Amino acid sequence: MRTQDSNAWIHRRSARMSRRGLIRGGVVTGLGLTGAALLGCATTPKPSAPAQTPSAASSPTGPTAPARPGVPVVKGTPKDGGTWTLPIADTSLQQDMHTALNQSIWHDLSERALEPDPWTNEVTAGIVEKWEIPDNTHFVLHVRKGVNLHNKPPWNGREFDAEDLAFNINRIAGNTAAAEGLPKTAFQRLDTLAGMQTVEVVDKYTVKVTMAKPSASWLAGFLEWRNVMMPKGIVEVGFKDPVKFAGPGSFMLTEFVPGVREVFTKHPGYYRPGEPHFDKVVRTVVADTSATIAGFIAKQFGAVGTGSQQDDQTIKAARPDALMYSTPGNQWLYLRPNVKFGVFTDFRVRKALQLGMDYPALGEGYYGEGWGYTGPVFSGYADSWSPEKVKSLPGYNPDTKAKDIAEAQKMLSAAGHANGDGVSFEIIGGPGTGIRIAQKENSLRFQAQMAKVFPGMKMTIRILGDQAQWAAAQTGKAFQMMSFSSVAQPTAASEATSIYHSKGGRNYGNFENAEADALLEKAAATLDLKERTAIFDTFQTKFMDEWMPMYALYVEPKRTMVQPNVGGYEKVVGPWSSGLTQHRKGSLYYV
Repeated sequence: MRTQDSNAWIHRRSARMSRRGLIRGGVVTGLGLTGAALLGCATTPKPSAPAQTPSAASSPTGPTAPARPGVPVVKGTPKDGGTWTLPIADTSLQQDMHTALNQSIWHDLSERALEPDPWTNEVTAGIVEKWEIPDNTHFVLHVRKGVNLHNKPPWNGREFDAEDLAFNINRIAGNTAAAEGLPKTAFQRLDTLAGMQTVEVVDKYTVKVTMAKPSASWLAGFLEWRNVMMPKGIVEVGFKDPVKFAGPGSFMLTEFVPGVREVFTKHPGYYRPGEPHFDKVVRTVVADTSATIAGFIAKQFGAVGTGSQQDDQTIKAARPDALMYSTPGNQWLYLRPNVKFGVFTDFRVRKALQLGMDYPALGEGYYGEGWGYTGPVFSGYADSWSPEKVKSLPGYNPDTKAKDIAEAQKMLSAAGHANGDGVSFEIIGGPGTGIRIAQKENSLRFQAQMAKVFPGMKMTIRILGDQAQWAAAQTGKAFQMMSFSSVAQPTAASEATSIYHSKGGRNYGNFENAEADALLEKAAATLDLKERTAIFDTFQTKFMDEWMPMYALYVEPKRTMVQPNVGGYEKVVGPWSSGLTQHRKGSLYYV
């Protein structure tokens, strides 16, 4: 087991963004280092990837990522043209990017206002080319000129401008919910851009945001992988026919067959010079994981995201020329009880289950090498607990497992459930492949573990039939326990607020605690890293010793198999990059 080696990047708490890195692409005025802290709230440790020798030499053309273990760099001159084909579990089901739970076609149609460096999570320019922080409560964002939308009515190829940016900022924050007749809870990323007092369009390319109070995470909120821009006017056009959508991305949607495929063609007016290289992107629905792997082996797909160690071994055996890109991940898996359901209203029951779990068996059971420990706040931040700290805690520590199990059994007996008698619940999971399979495996392994520790406990597992059911169960909090995961938001404050605050957009488990809310609000407004770290230490300690609203299981490793004739992938992959179907595809090419 090489858990700590391959996830070393997430516990280098002292390695954080330099001031120079924080303001790259932006301008900090009148604040000095205090202002830079507003940009640097993500303070992501430097990564150290899993051991993997690059299998190709460096490309002589264009900018490339620095050489990193686990990230091959394909050499050869980029060839324009061709089709990039990817397998998907289903076509996009939620067409409103601001309310979609997960992946959407907008990831291909558009981009984020600001982009994360895939390795450091550093704020870098995107549609917004520069930004200013004149004081602790103001941000000034400058939209890049010449970012043209797709040539579809009513936009007809016009520029994406400040009006569009302001529209997105307000709508992501849920400020348009009442006017649209939608519940504010529909905007599940509202926490990422929370705390605004006003959003003002200064001129065609400039937006000024006034905060109600200083924020340590607002600017980094744009880095959330689902905060993709849509043009003003999209609400009026509606979200029923995706082919009508227009964005500023490198590809525009030209065919959408629900449940079958999505076809995108090259955007001739794309703003990044020389991109995109492919003429077409096709995302085709494949029945299951085995069919996906078979398709890659047969060279039908340009790349596939792999999950289990068995999948990796199957592909390597059949296609030794395939390139594996292997990095730590920023997605962490969890089990979440509904704290207002039956036995889970009792902290002693919730804590006993945590103490009785075997965490290494969960992570290594599915992924093999590469998984990492995480606490209640994702361990990839400088201000949250490190994996080493988490590993030393009761329940997580493999060296004290026998003692922890004995304590768990005593605790459950004290709650009136000796041997697990009277504890009965259902675990639900979502449909699909990839990470959903890992989530299901976690449920099964957890069930088997609890059967040994608490023989009288009864639990069942149910995988919901479609995405709509899954979304409704989460947002409606209509479950007893759920197996799920979180792609970590750009900062600890935004991630923890979203998941645990009583008004958090992803607080699916009904956890409500005034002290927890106060700590999270204080952390979000604290600019000093040392002070913020102390706040999160208090929060996480109380989480483990008094609250226990959720079970953080482990961090998922990222592994992708790519065809050997595909270049440019090293530019988009990294611990903080989005999933395979969300990568910016304009920089990829055939050699």
